[in-house]
Amino acid sequence: MFKFLIGIMMALAGGWCLVKAEQPQNLAHKVYATLLKNTFQVREDCSVEMSITSNIDLASGAKIEVLLPNSWLVLNGPSFTREIQAKSPQLPHFVEFKGSNDNIVFEISIIPCNQLYEQGAARHGRKITAILKRGIVKAGEKIIFRYSNTFAPYIAENTIMQVKVNEVAAEREVQLITLPGPAADVRIIVPSGVKPGREFPIHIVSLDKFDNCSSSEFKNKVLYDDKGSVVAENLNFAGSTIVTFKILKEGVFRFTMDGVNSNALIISESGIFPYWGDIHIHTKLSHDGQGENPYQYARYVSGLDFAAASDHWQSLGDPGYELLKTWAEAAYDPGNFVTIPADERNPAQWNGHHNIYFRDIEYFMKNKVHPVGRAFVPAEPWSEFDEKRTMIIPHHTGICFSSLPRDKKNLGSSVDLSLCDSMHLIPVMEIYSHHGQSETYAPQHILSYEFNRMRNSERRANTSMSGPYYAQSYWMAGMKLGVIASSDGHTGQGGRRHGGIAAVYADKLTRESIFDAIKARHSYGTTGERILVDFKVNGSQMGEITKVPSGSTIEISLKVWGTARLLRVEILRFRFGLDSAFSPVLSEAPRPETTDAEYKLTEIASSNCVYYARITQYPVEWPGMAWTSPVWIECEKR
Repeated sequence: MFKFLIGIMMALAGGWCLVKAEQPQNLAHKVYATLLKNTFQVREDCSVEMSITSNIDLASGAKIEVLLPNSWLVLNGPSFTREIQAKSPQLPHFVEFKGSNDNIVFEISIIPCNQLYEQGAARHGRKITAILKRGIVKAGEKIIFRYSNTFAPYIAENTIMQVKVNEVAAEREVQLITLPGPAADVRIIVPSGVKPGREFPIHIVSLDKFDNCSSSEFKNKVLYDDKGSVVAENLNFAGSTIVTFKILKEGVFRFTMDGVNSNALIISESGIFPYWGDIHIHTKLSHDGQGENPYQYARYVSGLDFAAASDHWQSLGDPGYELLKTWAEAAYDPGNFVTIPADERNPAQWNGHHNIYFRDIEYFMKNKVHPVGRAFVPAEPWSEFDEKRTMIIPHHTGICFSSLPRDKKNLGSSVDLSLCDSMHLIPVMEIYSHHGQSETYAPQHILSYEFNRMRNSERRANTSMSGPYYAQSYWMAGMKLGVIASSDGHTGQGGRRHGGIAAVYADKLTRESIFDAIKARHSYGTTGERILVDFKVNGSQMGEITKVPSGSTIEISLKVWGTARLLRVEILRFRFGLDSAFSPVLSEAPRPETTDAEYKLTEIASSNCVYYARITQYPVEWPGMAWTSPVWIECEKR
């Protein structure tokens, strides 16, 4: 009897043990991840350490995945990635996983991986995977992940580090925060023109050495106009501030604080002035990009009027397109700030690189690029796009990203527009970006592809392709093509100095008006400075075609308000059937050295021709420049 009772008790005990053993398997798997430190200074030498725990035991074969943000994987620019490795703790960018004792052993692999979309292209993205090869990690025991001998990003951002255990994501997002550095530069940005008595914003923005809005505090600052009158005093702010002001009388005004001058503001009842934007911004959604939602920076740091995130189509997938839509719609504020739906897609039948822009968000989402297996195709063929709702803009049209020479069949990434059936979709080209100028083939130009990126921390030099791949080439071939500039920046920070911005003459600040004005070629481009240019030929503005009787007088006017002392002001002309190259009809270094200039000249119409203006200003070693869209003259027989 006693033995029987003992047997029943043991059986019951065994049953209880079975119940206890099964309970963890019935629990919902939960993963917890915590950073030892989650806040860093830009470009700080550092290590990232994270503890990972699971509410169930992890046995052999368990898989842990960590995806760092692209900004923590970029080396020093869009081209190069840090060499993440798991073999040598003494070498840079070392990653490891450690259990609570030496019996726990992981096998680590590092593979390229898109951060958002598994099928998407991946340049910087890396998936760091640890497979448990030996030992058991008990529920609640810590696994330590370390990413050491590395450095924080050079962009200030709040971003997410992704963590999964056996495909289960961490319960809470793991945030990595990078804080900006102290001020290295200050910019004062104002609109180019407003009517008398209307309030306007004056953006005062301090930037660290990486162009983040800085962490510096400013006390008791005084803002003056260029006549010496106080505009605002006792200004106290951290990083940046906006002062609202109004002026009752007409005239040209600039503003100054601590020796820093703003761009020119024209107060006028009748003037038409450009809006400023950057419509070629890459973010973390691009395989070679980094940075979060770009529109806050574009509006509040660069003081732009409009912007577009134009990420690479092969990186996006549905998640990327949905995020582009969310960013664009949330930031769109008609009358104050405009977002334009866009992406970068480079059709196989065309050479070179092209961005595509849409007049409305619905048409953009309808025509997003869909995955088909491992390939990607547009929702519609290019030939079926609605020309009123779509435009295509080629960029860095003469660039070669590899060595020369290339054979005639291999154009590098240069754009031969004679091969592009534009379907009236290409109204303008990008004449400048951070890559350099695309005005003319000039490898020794101070802003050529060979030199421009060498000034950045990436220090990459590309090469210029000899051939008809530049603005002047297209114009001499008879193409009616305007110009803009934009940054092609890969940090989510549009409108940075030296990156390139577009000036667009639109009747109002809405998505439709900006889009239509670019389509009409009422635009010009600068290297990032708000050089204000008013260029007309026989009263026609940039981008227009005007007909005149042969032998009649052509009147040309040019007004320039620079942001630094002018080095040279030029008007260039090409006469079809008479000239073999563009030549200046005006080329002058203003004296005395000044920021403003005005010219009027006349010519006799003798043949069809094209005119445009080019402005160059200080500093000599990295000049600010502006290029206007042309005005075309068509001569008619009397």
